[in-house]
Amino acid sequence: MAVFSLGLSSCNSDDNLEQKAPAQEYLKEAKDILSGDIVLSTKATMNTVDKTLLPQGCPTKFNFNWEKDSLRLTLDGFTVGKMPLIVYFSCKCKFMQLNSWEKDEYKGDGWIKFKGKDGSVTGNPKDDSGVQQGSGAGVEGYLNVKTNQITFIVDYNMMNVRSECFLQTIDKNRINNYEAEFAQYEKDLAAYKKEHGL
Repeated sequence: MAVFSLGLSSCNSDDNLEQKAPAQEYLKEAKDILSGDIVLSTKATMNTVDKTLLPQGCPTKFNFNWEKDSLRLTLDGFTVGKMPLIVYFSCKCKFMQLNSWEKDEYKGDGWIKFKGKDGSVTGNPKDDSGVQQGSGAGVEGYLNVKTNQITFIVDYNMMNVRSECFLQTIDKNRINNYEAEFAQYEKDLAAYKKEHGL
């Protein structure tokens, strides 16, 4: 019984961390790191199957915009290959401390967590409705403000489609070469599909 109570107490304290903001110095550094358009490599998955196919993933342009201490993450018109639709996604994210088991996975100083829910998902660029209560779409990720490493998942809550930004170091210079990098990805993707008969 004592062990059970201890377990419940631990869970409750971990849940409370989701309401606890990170250190102000970490939040300030996060605002410097995540600003404007940033290109990150992602894997687009459907039912856990990687649709980007290539091991390096697909270069994806995200926009990061701050509203006081909340971050708005936006994906503005993403499509790739023969994807039948263009995705527009926007979600406001809150920053918080890591809980105990997250600290075991993300070791070292500088890690903070960001999380958003009820994001807006649409195929219409004129739809600026913002928060969609109960949409189920959201973001969950981790940023190290000391090393500039980032990883996050955007769950569109639509046909089990997700954008998975695997652990990588942010390189803000990638935005200068985004169009060429994306064009090269599409060439490599076409070659991969031809080679594998897809």
